[in-house]
Formats: sequence, structure tokens, C-alpha cells
Amino acid sequence: MDNNELFTDKITKGNRTYFFDVKKSENGSLYLSVSESRRTDDGFEKYKILIFEEDIKDFKKLFNRAVKKLEKLTDPESDKESYTLDDIREQHPQAYRPWSTEDDEKLEGLFCEGKTVKELANIFQRKEGAITSRIKKLELKEKYS
Repeated sequence: MDNNELFTDKITKGNRTYFFDVKKSENGSLYLSVSESRRTDDGFEKYKILIFEEDIKDFKKLFNRAVKKLEKLTDPESDKESYTLDDIREQHPQAYRPWSTEDDEKLEGLFCEGKTVKELANIFQRKEGAITSRIKKLELKEKYS
């Protein structure tokens, strides 16, 4: 490994080898280098893409969606719905995050104003079930009904 390589791994399938390298640039920023090396009659063909640190989360999200779609297309049995936390957070960004004291106070105030569970779910960017559970945990119905 060179000084700028922090991690490297590879997988070989047939005449192709894929390399995954985490590297540090001269200015100190990190990036992922994904390379393909393919054996041909004339030697090797090499292709490389670089994914920079600030783009990794978006790249990972799209890569995972593409792989999931590919799996569904190649294996119809895998068509059963399964969701990752990233999938859920696309619609509900605060899903499964801890509730703060401020959130609880805001929920109590809005509940007292008569907001519906659906409205509260939109306000708090959480699933309706999470709102219902929190209302129950805080005993808001007992307190205000």
C-alpha cells in the first residue's frame, strides 16, 4: 500500500479483478477509488472511477438502490418488500431517531391543539405509528381527554 492508501481490497471473477481503495489526496481529503482490471489478449484494460468523500453517502444510496433493483430483476422470488433504514428515512427523515425533550414538549402542545396523528407525523417527519406510540408513552390521552 502506498502512503496515500488507507484501505484496499479486491475481488477476482474470471478475467476481471475489481479493486476498492480508500485513499487520501495530497490536500488531505478522502476518496474511494473503484477500479476494474480485465485481462485481454493484448494485456490488461483498466478502468477507474473516483468517488469523493462529500459524495459517498449519495453514491452509496444510489448504488444500493441499483443493486436492489438488479436483484429484483434477476430473482423474481426476491420481490418481497423489504426496507432499509435509508429507504424509510427517504419519506420520514426522523424515523427511529431519539425523541428530545423539546420534541416531547412540542408534541404535547400540538396534541393539545387538536392536531391529528397524520398532521403530527408530517410535522415531526416520523411515521404515524411512532407518533401514536409517543402519545401513549407520554400518556397524553389520559392527561388531556
